[in-house]
Formats: sequence, C-alpha cells, structure tokens
Amino acid sequence: MDLSLLLSQLFNGINLGLLYVLMATGLTIIMGTMGVVNFSHGILFTFGAYFAYSIAAKIGFWAALLLAPVLVGLIGMVVEMGLVQRVYGKDPLYSLLLTFGLAMSLEELVRIGWGTTGLPFSPPDFLNSFVDLKIMFYPLYRLAVFGVILLLIAALWFFLERTTMGKIVRAGIQDSVMVGILGVNTKVLFTLVFGLGTFLAGLAGVLSAPMSGIMPTMGDNVVMPSFIVIILGGVGSFHGSVVGGLLLGIIVAMCIQFVPAVAELSMYLVMALVLLIRPRGLFGEEGLFE
Repeated sequence: MDLSLLLSQLFNGINLGLLYVLMATGLTIIMGTMGVVNFSHGILFTFGAYFAYSIAAKIGFWAALLLAPVLVGLIGMVVEMGLVQRVYGKDPLYSLLLTFGLAMSLEELVRIGWGTTGLPFSPPDFLNSFVDLKIMFYPLYRLAVFGVILLLIAALWFFLERTTMGKIVRAGIQDSVMVGILGVNTKVLFTLVFGLGTFLAGLAGVLSAPMSGIMPTMGDNVVMPSFIVIILGGVGSFHGSVVGGLLLGIIVAMCIQFVPAVAELSMYLVMALVLLIRPRGLFGEEGLFE
C-alpha cells in the first residue's frame, strides 16, 4: 500500500472529522441545553458558505471568514426567539418537525437567492497551494483549516471549562430547570446557546466551501454525520463531540478511498457498534435526558 496515499487520506479524515466536530458541538450544546433536535443545522451550514461567497466578492475572504458565521449566529438567535421558544417543554417531535420544515423552507430560499447551480469559492492565493511534507504534498488550505479549528476547539474548551458563562452553559446541559431556579435567566441563556451553536455551523460552512464548493444541498452531507457524532460521543458532551467527530471522519475518509461501496454504511456500522458497547455513547452521562 502506498504510504503517501494512506497518510493523505488520514489527513483528509482528520480534516473532515474536525468539520464534524464544529457541527456536532453546536448541535450537542443546543440539544443538551434545550432538548431541541435542530434539523435546520445543515441549512445554516449552507448559509455560512453562501454568505461567505457574497461577502468575499465585495470585501474579501478574511472579512467573509469573520462576518459570515456571525450573520448565521444572529439568524439562529432570531429563529430561536421567533420560533423555537414556542416548542420548549413540549414533545421533542414538535422541535424536530419545526426545524425540519424550517430547513426545507430555507433551502428553497437559498435556491431563490443564489440559484440552483454550484458556485466556486477559492481561498486567498497564498493558501491555494501545496506544502511539501517530505512523504507527500498536501494542500496548504486544508492545513490552515486544521489550525483554525484546533484553535477554536481550544477556545471552546476554555469557555466551557474556565469561564462563568461556560459553567452556566454546562450546568444548563445537566439540568436547565435547576439553573432557572437558581436565578439564571434561561430565556437569555437559551438564545445565546442557540446563537453559539448556529455560529459554529456557519463557520463550518465557510471553512468547508473552498474544499467542497457551494451548492444548496451541501448541508445534507454533514447534518446526518453530525448527529451520528453526537450519538457516538454522548449527547451533551463536548469531549465526546471531539473524539466522535475525529473517529467518524477518519473512518469515512478511509472507506471512501479503499472501500467506497461501504463509505456511507460505515458511519452507521460504527454507531451501532459503539451503542452495543456503551448505549449512552463514549462520554454520555447517565440520566441526562431521563
């Protein structure tokens, strides 16, 4: 077996896994804090890419990288205040149907606004090259994505573990009712958490766009794997999202290269295996949703 090909796919798997981590982290803090199954997460990923395309055409890539996720986060907060708040405390099926319908509607809005054909999106010229790693050449942009997401994961860890607001979010994941009883304004907390989760989806969309291109259905390719990552890692677990995302990304990338016929099936096989061994996921906590 060609070692350079194997390592290239390993790097691609880590890259894919880190994008899954961003998506799954946003999903898991929303699901853990509010009990909302957010099926609109994929289309918000798509909005991040399209916003970046439009902003970059006017004021450049770096402005797009900063502004597009913020716009998606603001949209998420508006959606939470205007729609999602109405289904809190109700059967989870209501939130699932609401966000699924929202995803379908927003996807049509994308088609109306930007068209149905794919759009190219290139990184800055200096990132649009290859790096000699001695045993292989690897795209510089993908290495930059590694760095950006790893820094963001470290920042998220610091926020959740070391800041007062982060500790409130973690407490809300454990028991949002008790957090409210202790005097925290859960209405504001839920809005901010939803905004943070959708910001991460938008950022994942921006970072993914130069690698995959932009199309109205691009979010469909990441939303289901992101839910699988949550199941693998455990609902509400940040560490689980990181480990589960990397694990799934590497497995999928390897299967795409060496056994493409089972690449999609591999996600579900891994999920089934983990659930057989640990029904709550690798880092899931007992009683979180009971």
